[in-house]
Amino acid sequence: MAKQVFYDPKQARWRRIRRIFDAAAIAFSLLVVFFIYSALRSEPLPDLSWLTEKKPYHALKENEKEKAREKRRLATLARAGHRHPAHKASQLTLNSEQGVRAAFYVSWDAASFSSLREYARQIDLLFPTWLQVLGADGHLQASDPETNTMFDVVQGQKARPVDAKVMTFLKAEDTEMEVYPVVQNFDGTDFVPGVVDFLNNPEARAKFRREIGIFLASDHYRGLMVDFESFPKKGQAGYVDLLNELAGICTARE
Repeated sequence: MAKQVFYDPKQARWRRIRRIFDAAAIAFSLLVVFFIYSALRSEPLPDLSWLTEKKPYHALKENEKEKAREKRRLATLARAGHRHPAHKASQLTLNSEQGVRAAFYVSWDAASFSSLREYARQIDLLFPTWLQVLGADGHLQASDPETNTMFDVVQGQKARPVDAKVMTFLKAEDTEMEVYPVVQNFDGTDFVPGVVDFLNNPEARAKFRREIGIFLASDHYRGLMVDFESFPKKGQAGYVDLLNELAGICTARE
């Protein structure tokens, strides 16, 4: 009878295979134990963040607070043709150590007012986009946030409130924030190029300045930001004339 090739009567081959399997099992067990230990240890990862951000919060100096409070008193509405109360330039020091923080605000977005309430103590200058000039005659308009319809801001010798909750909030909080309303030629969809007819009309610009004066005198506003965009090049001269006229009024009042 032929001898079997793989016959191992002493089982030496099996003992060698068994030792290999035992060693592999021990190695696998140690690997599982190490993984569980590492997971339960919860060692924090190294901090790879940049330097801690320094929030540049600051308060106005006491003398600046007194000046700002005095200069933001509610002005009395003037009669037609009379000079309106002066609006002094900002008392804030630009490029100071902590910087000056400015923010824009829109009345049509509820999140904008929520953000204003949250960060009011960190804002120095506020630019609310309230006013519009859409017609050739230069009269001021604004959008009612409740009905989303346009209305005339100045009616007779009085200015209708545009967004009363903002000024009411700022007065209640006494934040010392300076408010500069923004006037645009935006109709809710796009910038109206027809504003060029207003810019090139001296009488329309005079009406605009009168209504702006009445509006700014109706509350604690410190000035005006003009943001007319996307009008034809032929309106540039009138635009420059308007800015010079507004600057001349401010210079004369200081």
